[in-house]
Parts: sequence; structure tokens; C-alpha cells
Amino acid sequence: MRILCENCGVNKMTSLGKGKKRRYCDSCHKRPYTRNKKSICENCGFVPLHPIQLDVDHIDGNKKNNFPDNLQTLCANCHRLKTLLNNDHLSR
Repeated sequence: MRILCENCGVNKMTSLGKGKKRRYCDSCHKRPYTRNKKSICENCGFVPLHPIQLDVDHIDGNKKNNFPDNLQTLCANCHRLKTLLNNDHLSR
């Protein structure tokens, strides 16, 4: 039986043992903020052909602040422009 990730729709492992089922693929499980990913870019309205074309951005630039009100879904272009314009790339 094929079970898909509840967040991104990618095929994932079916069991954690003892009959427990996983809800998220490895990528989404490791990055819980991706659960807040929406289906369109919140800045320009871009509708992707595949979810991989969208990123989850930290509004305040703090990668450790994963509260839902600090997260937004952006297309790759808007995300890179925001990072450049806010100088978030300098804080690495």
C-alpha cells in the first residue's frame, strides 16, 4: 500500500514499527515548519506545478523562530529577492 506524506504528497515509509504509521516523509519530519507550507506564493500568487517550487520563509529572518505567524510561503524568486533586500544572507 502506497502512503503519501500529508504535507508534500511524496511517497514515504509505511511503518515505524508496532503498527504505527508515519504522517510525514523524512524531509517534512526533519523540518516541521514545512507543515505550514501553502499551495501558492503569498507574495506574488504564483501557482506551482510541483510543491518543490515553493519555499517556507522566516519573516523575521530568524531560522530558529518556527512559530506559524513567523512563516510564509514564497516562490523561489520572491524568497531570494526578500533575502537579498532584507540582507538576511549577511546574517549567516
